[in-house]
Amino acid sequence: MDYTVQPGDSFYIIAQKHGLSLEELQQANPQIQNPTLIFPGQVIKLPDKPCPQPYEKYRVDEPYPEIKVLGENPYYAQLLYDDYAGQVSELTAIMQYVHHHMQMDTHPAWREVAALQEGISIIEMKHLEMLGETILLLGGNARYWDGCQQPWTPLFVSYHDFDFCAQLRADIQAEEEAIHNYRNHIQQIQDPYIQALLARIIKDEEHHLRLFRDSLAKHCGS
Repeated sequence: MDYTVQPGDSFYIIAQKHGLSLEELQQANPQIQNPTLIFPGQVIKLPDKPCPQPYEKYRVDEPYPEIKVLGENPYYAQLLYDDYAGQVSELTAIMQYVHHHMQMDTHPAWREVAALQEGISIIEMKHLEMLGETILLLGGNARYWDGCQQPWTPLFVSYHDFDFCAQLRADIQAEEEAIHNYRNHIQQIQDPYIQALLARIIKDEEHHLRLFRDSLAKHCGS
């Protein structure tokens, strides 16, 4: 994946930002003889770093695009805040799936689905991080609130305590609504870099939707 050097970047900062070692970053960029001499606007390579096992199977096998925007845009940031930490958002999905994972994991017959919930929540964390980085580039502050600056609340989570079939149905609904919102925002945001990011996130969400539907059919019969 390509990365455009930003003001204040160094090889060390870039490596830390993307979970890489300095050696991994240097090996991916043999054309750079002196890593201390990089400049804003320069394009370097980031080595593909797969998700830690066993989470790889919960994402689509396709690299994520570079986090980049055409320029600061408060309106686009406002739209993305809803995906980031609104009622239907990555933050809500993470908290909901982790809660469902913990409850399901107490019942041996549901531990397979509990592992699914945990794995998908890890991928949603990656989505949250990428949206937050994009919001920062757009001029936002990546606080946990929606586009109207209303703070995220645990009331957004569909708990359905220990009703595991109801939890799966709520998770399916969450994925369906997220996909719908991302598609709407692709239409509203005229920035090809953000459009590419949202389109890539949708692919993961569609994968999650299939996994949840398969689990519902297997364990609940509908």
